[in-house]
Amino acid sequence: MSSGREWLHPHLGNENDDDSSTSSVDSNDTLQDMIQFKSHRNNTGLEEAISIRYPLPSSAVQPGTLRLSTLLQENDLVPLFDGAGWAGTRVWAAAIWGLKYLIDNYSERNMTLCELGCGLGVPGMVWHQLGRDVVLTDQESIMTQLVENAKSNFMNSYMNRPSEKETGNLGKLFVQPLTWSRKGVHTLLDSTGFCNGFDIVLNCDCVYEPLYGKSWELLVEVIDECLRVNPKCIVVTSAERRNADGIELFVQRMKESAYVGSVEKVMADSSRNLELYVTRGIVNT
Repeated sequence: MSSGREWLHPHLGNENDDDSSTSSVDSNDTLQDMIQFKSHRNNTGLEEAISIRYPLPSSAVQPGTLRLSTLLQENDLVPLFDGAGWAGTRVWAAAIWGLKYLIDNYSERNMTLCELGCGLGVPGMVWHQLGRDVVLTDQESIMTQLVENAKSNFMNSYMNRPSEKETGNLGKLFVQPLTWSRKGVHTLLDSTGFCNGFDIVLNCDCVYEPLYGKSWELLVEVIDECLRVNPKCIVVTSAERRNADGIELFVQRMKESAYVGSVEKVMADSSRNLELYVTRGIVNT
């Protein structure tokens, strides 16, 4: 019987690997009852796409397998040393863990979701399969891949603008670039029509100083502004812990932010080096 953890696949290395090793989901995973995953490779062994299927509740309106290209378009190619660009083409263990937390705790509620630094956007896309409104965001450099994956999987509910079409119970799926700033938050809200903010803001593996530097400082600004707009928003941060990752500094800055009411570590798996935090705003009663 599955212990419930086999769906997270740790980096398989040796003791000489440095701490920059990271855990992405791989086609060798057993995954068992939690998730179905397959890597599609060409005859040279290059991965071109992945298929992923999450065991959704019966209420899901668009169940099925997601097929996502993992190849950046020619115009979006990044240098090999651009770790942030490369990271956006992988499905990370922390993303699946964050998704599991959302499904287990909030899947019965009709809650809008914005995913920050979403990469391939798997958690947000699976949440959209429930019929929920979702906004996927990341840097401009991987937008082409993200948009094409969203369109190919959700032809009837992908939206370019809020009033584009009626989607009924399918919900709406937006893909937008987001500059991490308070101004960027309002540009995003205006372009997607969510003027009152989001119910859930998800960020997975967005804090890792050796790869992303101090960009977490901007992430804090974005989260704080989301909570200013909607104090009832639930911010879920899922992270794999690594050496000198900056998570403690990120959490402390969050606690000191003007519109943050609380930051709580709600889950931890020391065997996988995974932690999950929930941040809430200041709600006046």
